[in-house]
Amino acid sequence: MTVDWPSAESSLMGNAWVCSRANDHVNMLCDSIGVRWGGSEGERRAAEYIRSRFEEYGLQETSTEEFEVDTWEATSSSISIDGEDDRILDVRPSLFCPSVTATAPIVDVGFGMAHEVGPLTGRLDGAIALISGAYEPFSPPESLTIRLERLATLGVVACITPYAAGGRRTSHGHAGDWRDDDPNTVSLPLVHTSREDGALLARRAASGATVTLQVDSQRTTATSRNVMGDLAGDIWPDEWLVLGAHHDTTVDSPGANDNASGSTVVLEVARLLAQLKREQGIGPGRSIRFVTFGSEEQGLQGSAAYVERHYGPDPMPRLMVNLDELGTGSMKGVVLQFPELRPLIQKELDAMGEGLKCHVLAQMDATGDGFPFARKGIQAAMLWRWRFVGRHPDVAFGHSSSDTVDKVRIRELKEYAGFLARLMLRVSHTTPEEWPQEPLDTVEIKARIAQERGSVVRTM
Repeated sequence: MTVDWPSAESSLMGNAWVCSRANDHVNMLCDSIGVRWGGSEGERRAAEYIRSRFEEYGLQETSTEEFEVDTWEATSSSISIDGEDDRILDVRPSLFCPSVTATAPIVDVGFGMAHEVGPLTGRLDGAIALISGAYEPFSPPESLTIRLERLATLGVVACITPYAAGGRRTSHGHAGDWRDDDPNTVSLPLVHTSREDGALLARRAASGATVTLQVDSQRTTATSRNVMGDLAGDIWPDEWLVLGAHHDTTVDSPGANDNASGSTVVLEVARLLAQLKREQGIGPGRSIRFVTFGSEEQGLQGSAAYVERHYGPDPMPRLMVNLDELGTGSMKGVVLQFPELRPLIQKELDAMGEGLKCHVLAQMDATGDGFPFARKGIQAAMLWRWRFVGRHPDVAFGHSSSDTVDKVRIRELKEYAGFLARLMLRVSHTTPEEWPQEPLDTVEIKARIAQERGSVVRTM
């Protein structure tokens, strides 16, 4: 099949801009449905909405797959300074924070690095630690998980970490390492406070104050959902590409950037490519599966369940592309978990003529839904975008109730949809001979994950 690329790509870009439904999707997911914590009624409604759109666009084999999710709920939490009962401090438990009630001296451990906690050893047993979640400047970066584990061995009973930005912000972080078999088991109860109250606690720690920290929480099980729909390939229908994103949110967030943005672009790319095939007869060369995952915020449980259900040793998709937090800035390129596909992807990016680049991560990235695919030996990628450096400042509200629709630029989602539709179509038409012939070694991947556990993924 010969594709008239200028015609196909101009049609995709024009449709992405002029006929976009991105605004409808973002508003439905965030305003009409709202919070979509995995296993909740909101998440169920989001899955139904996404499936109905897949059906509307004419995808084949649309379905919603249920799975049991290990979930969590905090019913109350508080921090108080002894002797200052009228002062209410900002507090938000980290996700999967266990229940704790402790009254103890608060000790400022800085970043919690070994050289900082060493001189404090005699004061830490039974204490509550105030710790910065950032990386210590100029030192080899050490994950917060490792630093919390160090404090746990020294007898610390709980930790408080301030939010980096001002304005009394807090967010739901996570204390575990998602490279672990059980990513939701944490070494210490961890709660977040605002930058302002963190500074207050640091002053009180210097004067030997005692604080009371309380969290009531429980772990339960619930039913979560993945949603999928297929667009059959015209040349190699038994070979597959996967484009995915998570549709869930944290426990009180409408999740506009994280991750209605990614789910919206999955829907838009599905619409664009299905319409191109239906109206112009230009279909993908190999089949494309569009999927949105539930319970990503609960340790990638949705994508892990999906991979476990669908992929044994055979057949594996050629590539999985994961979309997450696309409201942070415009698209710069593609980032691969493994290096083998770099020449192929860069060739197709060059053919698009948009100046996009392909790069390879230095470490395995367990922060998104591409990780369970990569762990299974499937080539996986995320988008290189302005997430960490140069991102839009008004998206710095992730995992909170302030991740609202106004944080997302619909114009950029239109561009993402057009670019990704073009890229997925091009990659789907690359010949089988252009792809690596040797499968990835899952034993080597497992060993690499274990070796890298606790390391900080290099993002630039």
